Amino acid sequence: MNFIDKKRENRELVSENRVRIDKITEFLKKNVKYVSKTAMVFALAAVLMMTAACNGNNSGGEQKQPKTEQQETPVPTEEPTAEKDEYEVDVHPEVKELISTYYNSYATGDIDKLESITQSLSDMEKSYIKMMDAYVDNYSDVTCYTKESSEEGSFMVSATFTMNMKFDDLEGGLPGMDFFYVRTNEGGSLYIDNLYSSFNREMGEQETAAEVDALIAEFEGGEDVQKLREEFQGRYNDAIAADENLKKMVETVSAAIVQWKDTYTPEEPAEEPKEEPKEEPKDDAQAQPEEPAEPAPEENQEPAPEENQEQASEEAPEEDTTPEINYVPEGKVLTANSSYNVRKSMGESAELVGTTAEGDSIKVILSYAEGWTKVEWNGQTGYIRTDLLLNN
Repeated sequence: MNFIDKKRENRELVSENRVRIDKITEFLKKNVKYVSKTAMVFALAAVLMMTAACNGNNSGGEQKQPKTEQQETPVPTEEPTAEKDEYEVDVHPEVKELISTYYNSYATGDIDKLESITQSLSDMEKSYIKMMDAYVDNYSDVTCYTKESSEEGSFMVSATFTMNMKFDDLEGGLPGMDFFYVRTNEGGSLYIDNLYSSFNREMGEQETAAEVDALIAEFEGGEDVQKLREEFQGRYNDAIAADENLKKMVETVSAAIVQWKDTYTPEEPAEEPKEEPKEEPKDDAQAQPEEPAEPAPEENQEPAPEENQEQASEEAPEEDTTPEINYVPEGKVLTANSSYNVRKSMGESAELVGTTAEGDSIKVILSYAEGWTKVEWNGQTGYIRTDLLLNN
């Protein structure tokens, strides 16, 4: 008898034994009231012994049954792991503490404290912080959405918050979202690099590194960050729609920011007094004969060319070094001179509302630090890149 025939015979025996066991079990169930407890125990023992004997016969003396397809051990599957491009929420306590300290100092206008936990905090941003101190009371509900940068010891952080104003008639705060690039110094302490703050990225006051800009662009272009931005933009819109006083406060602060931008002038550094070089005494042997003094020019004599150049340079107006402001005034109505994509939220990958045509009317609602401007176009609301509107 070959292996296949043997296997078929074993299966038939197993099937017959199962039928016998089922019949015995059914009989016991029907006649349980006539059978004593002792008889029941012996009957069950007999069933078990029969089962064991059948298994022994079918396996050729071995105790283990051959594996069927249903009995095969399943191949273990790997546990799902978190995607690398997903941010982590409040998993770095030291980052959360740093960002919270930044917001507390920002709200109180504590420039000294801010300078101790940041680098590249410009004079222009300090001026902006002092201006905002008149309106902002505190920041609450700070949450940090963090990803590690490819640079060791660095983090890219999207921070969400509620900004509370210094006015008693306001019931709620204003939801917001900001970006921070956190680095580790040589001493192992974390600090915020304000070269990549939302403020400097909007104003373009200080130069940034292209490779870091690329990392930040990839981070902010991620689906998780995009969804987070859309969520908080929705919360912002809902908060303003629900509270008329809050809406008026936002308009007041927006007007104050515009006025600050129009009037800000950078402070010129004080010039250090120059020391005149001291003449060393000369020996009589080294003394040189003095050159005869040049005759004084006559009244009608024209000044020397060098003197003309000096006078021209003094009369020339000084070059304006005020940083260019990247925003479009609120309420301004533009006429499109090109086709612009209008998106449902801020971001190149956001869903399109539509595309403007040349000559369309575009009304500006508000420009944001992220480089996008909320507009009203063709009866719809959406976002257009601020730089495109500035070039319109």
